[in-house]
Amino acid sequence: MPSRNRLPLMRPIPGVYVRSVRHSCAGGHFAAAWAEAEPLPAGTPDGFAFVDAVPPRGPRGARMPAELARAFAEGVRLAWTPCEDDDGGASPPPLAALVRLVDARWHEEDSTQRAFRTAGAMAAREISRCAREGGLPRPVLRSRREPFLPWERGLVVSVGD
Repeated sequence: MPSRNRLPLMRPIPGVYVRSVRHSCAGGHFAAAWAEAEPLPAGTPDGFAFVDAVPPRGPRGARMPAELARAFAEGVRLAWTPCEDDDGGASPPPLAALVRLVDARWHEEDSTQRAFRTAGAMAAREISRCAREGGLPRPVLRSRREPFLPWERGLVVSVGD
């Protein structure tokens, strides 16, 4: 049963792709993630569930660092936390959903918890948009100046900041 103040997600939303890249003198900011959302299973007390289902990567089967997956989940949760907007009105109610991180790309030095928290918030907003409009997800890329990454070349891209 979803918690109060959360709207239940009514249908699965597969194929949400987000990428957050920023370069600076202080180090990189890189996160690329694929997620899906589905209606919340019965008995989830706080109206949100997260599953890290990222497969091992590379010839040595490196696992995604757990702190990056937790940061992604935190970004989703924070984006769906009810709050007042800048005009004093309430933001749209958050969704009650299970979010599954199904794949990700990270870099040992340039991927940070902050980058994955940002990517999680971007994914939450795209899932909310899809639920509200009834459409399919569009790729969401942060940074208009970055070239497409090799796996993005086949995507129809919508760029958002």
